[in-house]
Amino acid sequence: MDVNQLKDWLVPVSTCFTLVTVSVGVWRSLKEYRLKLKAEARLNYSTQVETDIRLLTLFTEIMNIAHARGGSAVSEKAIEKMFDKGILKEEDFANLQLLNQKLETVSVLNLPVGLSAQEAAIAAIATLAKRHDVLRAPATEALNSISKWNQASIAGKYLEELNALLRDTDQSSKINR
Repeated sequence: MDVNQLKDWLVPVSTCFTLVTVSVGVWRSLKEYRLKLKAEARLNYSTQVETDIRLLTLFTEIMNIAHARGGSAVSEKAIEKMFDKGILKEEDFANLQLLNQKLETVSVLNLPVGLSAQEAAIAAIATLAKRHDVLRAPATEALNSISKWNQASIAGKYLEELNALLRDTDQSSKINR
């Protein structure tokens, strides 16, 4: 083999070697890119779950206000007086349910919630449910429950709006199928 023939073979061989090297580099880059995409998808999912949990936690706090649950406080002085008067005895600690009833009757103070705070909380529940899909089912149940007792007219109005939104959403999803 002379030098000219060697030159003729060297160009295709070096071209093939270059193409193989570039192909391996591209393949490795795509593999890393795919792994990064998967990691980003997992991060987005976990962030969404964390956001949903925080949103649902705050939602349940609003629910307490909508249901006129403003919290409670325990009077230690009332418990001491119960012992002094003989209403509470050491034997009462054997039956925790009875003990709880006695304590709750005398020493637990339920803090009130104002009517305007209730109405605002009910409106907030409906507004959040319209904006966030994850809250629609809990909000529907909550507004349904509230509409049965205290704030029936307000909760009923928002429940109708939410149900209309759910119907519209269901119809549009059926059309898109």
